[in-house]
Amino acid sequence: MAQDVSLALRIATILDASGLNKADKSVKHFDKSIKKLGKTLGITLSAAAIANFGKKAAQAFIQDEKEATRLATAVKNLGLGFANPAISSYIERLSLASGVADSELRPAFQTLLTTTGSLTKSQELLAQAIDISAGSGIDLSTVSQDLANGYIGITKGLKKYNLGLTQAELKSASFNDIQTKLNKQFSGANAAYLETYAGKISLLGTAAGEAQEKIGQAVIDLAMAFTGSSNIEDFVSKIESGTTRIVDIIDRITTGI
Repeated sequence: MAQDVSLALRIATILDASGLNKADKSVKHFDKSIKKLGKTLGITLSAAAIANFGKKAAQAFIQDEKEATRLATAVKNLGLGFANPAISSYIERLSLASGVADSELRPAFQTLLTTTGSLTKSQELLAQAIDISAGSGIDLSTVSQDLANGYIGITKGLKKYNLGLTQAELKSASFNDIQTKLNKQFSGANAAYLETYAGKISLLGTAAGEAQEKIGQAVIDLAMAFTGSSNIEDFVSKIESGTTRIVDIIDRITTGI
């Protein structure tokens, strides 16, 4: 894992990920980019190393694409499909700024959005959830669900955050009052965490993960070109079902390079 993150970071410093996605549509061009990268870094990338990284990057992109599609569908079903591009950009920026992986942010945001029905309120609650998670040590998914439940009056789960309220007081309090207490206790917790060594490593890991996913997208583009696929659906249908065949094709491409 550490080697994958290191390689992703090194690649991200040399190649612009979005540019790679647009430019490297052919095996020939990707071959030149890899050779240039190796020369610039002063390292030799073995076929096995390239193939291994390529497979993992592609798998990371495939998983990321599934999660993004799941959220986009939920947003569309709420009648907010017009906001999907903005939400995608928001999640990416928030991930890089907070050090929280987009794979955690998307389901948390989806939970809040499907409950509140409001983009603005969901963004507000997600920011609060990140602070609460950092300050309490409770995973973001649980915090988001607790906030979503509290928003509709189910406050039992909020007791674990030690707000100084009895269960009866929690039940009778308005959600705004509960939010105020949560802010007083946890506001700025994630920013403080990011100042620590562990927090800085978390930021680097998140950035590396984003780079790996974008490079994985370029690898998938190459695999589509290799199989003559016109789109991702066509690509999937040509390689049977399952990741194994995807990996086989990527292995043939990257090993050949």
